[in-house]
Amino acid sequence: MISTLEKKILTAFPLAQWNRRKVCLAISGGADSVALLCATSHIAEEAGCLANLMVVTVDHQSRGQESDGDVAFVLDLSKRLNIESLACQINLDELEQEEKRQGSWESAARTLRYKLLFKTAKEHGARFVATAHHRDDQLETLLFRLFRGTGLDGLRGVSSYRTVDESTTLVRPLLQASKQEIIDYLNEIGQSYRIDSSNSSPEYARNRVRNELVPVLESIFPNRWQNALLRISQQANETEEYFNEELIKLDARIDKTQKREEKYRKASLAVPESSLNVLNEEYDGVEIPLTPLQESSNEIVRRYFRRLWKRMGWSLGSMGAKEWNRLAQAVREKVAVNQFPDNIFVLFPNESTVRIERKPK
Repeated sequence: MISTLEKKILTAFPLAQWNRRKVCLAISGGADSVALLCATSHIAEEAGCLANLMVVTVDHQSRGQESDGDVAFVLDLSKRLNIESLACQINLDELEQEEKRQGSWESAARTLRYKLLFKTAKEHGARFVATAHHRDDQLETLLFRLFRGTGLDGLRGVSSYRTVDESTTLVRPLLQASKQEIIDYLNEIGQSYRIDSSNSSPEYARNRVRNELVPVLESIFPNRWQNALLRISQQANETEEYFNEELIKLDARIDKTQKREEKYRKASLAVPESSLNVLNEEYDGVEIPLTPLQESSNEIVRRYFRRLWKRMGWSLGSMGAKEWNRLAQAVREKVAVNQFPDNIFVLFPNESTVRIERKPK
């Protein structure tokens, strides 16, 4: 008999997608991931594709014997379920360096954890990496981002699917299930799980959201705040989809303008060769036709440049609303800006072009 939780998993992650492909289950030993393991293994066993599953548990080496116990628990449970399993350890020196770079142990650990999961999945030919994020996690993420000052993109929350690369997809089959549904499922099948003592520590901001803020919201708006927040997230998602479509149109206009101007330059003997401003591979910058940007709204231009920053690998952390607005205004008014954070300059080499470049410090 299939359980309610298993039905939700099958709705989010249909069997037809993975009954002939390998799935890497990210299992920590906590209630959420244990429920994912047990439910998915039961689905696969009934479908005759249990061999498609593999379990990976990542050891952060952060809680001594407790961490060792978590790893042993996951490996033992996987063995009892007849599922291939392995444990990976995060390199502590790499974790320290990543923490310095990001300024947060939680963020650094998450980055390296996913790095290990994706690497292991590739090595074992797994098409999917499945994690146990659930509805309550989604709500906590939205609250955390909301009060941290995120934009609409952040209010979309985490998605059920995310393409990592051409061979790997991250999937979250439990996003429509609540924490209580997960606990109820484990109680029904009589399955134990590990409890991470660090989840109660006020040292981590996310724990304070879960343990302090959520109870207050529930006391003021019982059984209402969750759906209200999820509705906002859905509206943000729809709005972002609209803006993404507008960015695609802007890309097309920019590409068309660049090709037209390049054709004109090559045909005009009056234009000296040096004015082509050919950018070599070592150049850390880009030139963009001005007209398509100036004909777009400030919001589209700001989003275009945020995406450009990501593509160029420039620092986004120091670019706040003030800086993005200043950048959009500089392009609209064609005013050179001597320096943005990360030593980035906005220049206008000619009447029809804006040059964004990062200069060596």
